[in-house]
Amino acid sequence: MKNRIAWAFLGGVLVAGAVFAAASTRYGQNYARDRAEIDDLLSRYLFALDWQEPEQYASLFTEDGVLVWLGGTVNGRDAIVAEMIKARAADVQANAATPGQRPFRRRHFASNFVLRIDGNRATVRTYWFEFNNDNAERRPYLGAYGHLEDELRRVNGQWLIARHQVFNEQREQMAAGPVNPAW
Repeated sequence: MKNRIAWAFLGGVLVAGAVFAAASTRYGQNYARDRAEIDDLLSRYLFALDWQEPEQYASLFTEDGVLVWLGGTVNGRDAIVAEMIKARAADVQANAATPGQRPFRRRHFASNFVLRIDGNRATVRTYWFEFNNDNAERRPYLGAYGHLEDELRRVNGQWLIARHQVFNEQREQMAAGPVNPAW
């Protein structure tokens, strides 16, 4: 009886060790750190977008970064800065059309991050949604939702966005296709 218990215990230890080893191999030694840094990058991206800081926003992209969004395809940091300046100006103009009201705001949120990290490159798929309050009462409502497809590169030890594509289910030309984007 003692031998059976010992063998069962040893078998359990071996199975647990194999499962742990397989999990460690799947994600790699630095996965947790890389994932935390990527989460921070994408969160800072959303804050820069919502606070309309063109230079900060563009600094999160590689020098040759690509932004594919409602405004089209934008290539390179300088062009991304210019695009964000145009977007901010449009909001300033829209807010000026409603004098006496506090400025409207948008807030973007992201969830359901799926990552593949391979050395200094990563692929990320994320759900996003946006609350807006650009109505007369300044009441929040769900303005849009979709998913993001990001290609990232680590440059000089820092994760940056090499390509960022926005899929928006509110707009037919930007809606996702029928295939699950998260592999």
